Amino acid sequence: MEKAGGKSGKSKKWHHFGVAAAAAFMATLDSSIVNVALPTIARDFGADVKVVAWTVQAYLLTTMALLLVGGRLLDLWGERKVMAAGFAIFTAGSALCAMSLTVEMLIASRAFQGMGAAVLMSANQGLVARAFRPEERGRTLGMVGTVVSVGLASGPPLGGLLIGTLGWRSIFYINIPIGILAVAYCVRALGAGRRSTESETFDWVGSLLIVAGLASLFAGLDRGVDRGWSDADVLLLFASSLALLALFVLHERRTRSPLLDLSVFSNRFFVQSCAATFLVFFGMISAMILLPFYLQDVREFRPEKVGLLMMILPASMLLVAPLGGLISDKVGVRLPATFGLGLVGAGLLFLSGLESQTAVAGIVWPLALIGVGMGFFGSPNSSAILSSVAPGKVGAASGLSALMRTSGVAFGIAFAVTAFTYFRDRAASSRIGFENAPSDRVLLLEGIWPVFALAAIIVALNMINSVTRGRHPRAR
Repeated sequence: MEKAGGKSGKSKKWHHFGVAAAAAFMATLDSSIVNVALPTIARDFGADVKVVAWTVQAYLLTTMALLLVGGRLLDLWGERKVMAAGFAIFTAGSALCAMSLTVEMLIASRAFQGMGAAVLMSANQGLVARAFRPEERGRTLGMVGTVVSVGLASGPPLGGLLIGTLGWRSIFYINIPIGILAVAYCVRALGAGRRSTESETFDWVGSLLIVAGLASLFAGLDRGVDRGWSDADVLLLFASSLALLALFVLHERRTRSPLLDLSVFSNRFFVQSCAATFLVFFGMISAMILLPFYLQDVREFRPEKVGLLMMILPASMLLVAPLGGLISDKVGVRLPATFGLGLVGAGLLFLSGLESQTAVAGIVWPLALIGVGMGFFGSPNSSAILSSVAPGKVGAASGLSALMRTSGVAFGIAFAVTAFTYFRDRAASSRIGFENAPSDRVLLLEGIWPVFALAAIIVALNMINSVTRGRHPRAR
């Protein structure tokens, strides 16, 4: 390994891991911790819950729209500048959120915070790829995956504790000292890193087009779930997104320093690995979205119990992710990733058989299967994406990998909610006129069953995509 800043290669790579882990933890923790605070924030500002919900939406939409930009900056600016800037923006956004005087200021501050989160989420895997050899990346990315699981799982309980003792502003104040330390650590521990050639410049036009296009796309998905897919505003957002993304592709083909080098899409291994990421998150998210409704409305479990049950998935992923990465370092990506997809699909299939009185164990082990499957899939597949592109494109590939994850979640939520509503309403209309009309619990179950079954089929098809992606095209 090369030396940076007078440190040995071994020391350097673990500093890279430390920064990547801190970035992953802060970004994922903040994406889940705020949900717990929404009722308290609504009461404090005297605002409607739908308005306050935009504190979550603004963060997510900004983050998703800027993921490609953040990844590309890693290639152009180098490690120290990009990661320090990401932590600085995130920390400043946290301070603004904590000091917000109105709900509108809070929403705007969350959008600003999301800009920092986009840099942290898109560049952290690229940071690992730059410092670790290909045969080490799977295990290391698995360790980063463990940190992500800890961030997701600890957000709700930590948020509840802070809000209950110090108020909702404390969930943002706590980021400030951590963020300052992270910036200082980046400046001290990271080198400038490999950069693209000096002749390459930042693609401002492409960035504006992709940000606007993705923002329109994800906003359309969000509104479509609420208003229906034939709503005029939703159709306008989708049309705008299509036009902007088409212009983006045309611009990228012509510019000398593209934000996204479209030639990477001629790499079949890369394309199928990205598709695998999108499809597994598309299928998996249905369990995270619909299962809480089953637990609360059908089983009538208390929220505390629902929270504990839903933590099984990230907790299972936490335990297995390093093992999945280690196996991929030894045998390659296809075996552990495809095996993981099989577990995810099996878990979803078992959930499609839920009954009104299914034993708790019948809920726990399918969730554990999905979590273990995600652990086996995640780090090998991420390693495959990052190691199948040239060194100067690792940042952009890292951003694209993050975009595939978040896009899969966004499209998966839209699919799950729309399909659930369709199957539930169809079950209700088929029984109109019958004396014994089905209860709301029965209708909810009849809406959930086919969604989980369809999600399982999608993951099964993804297994075919995973196993046919071919041999790794590059070893570097």
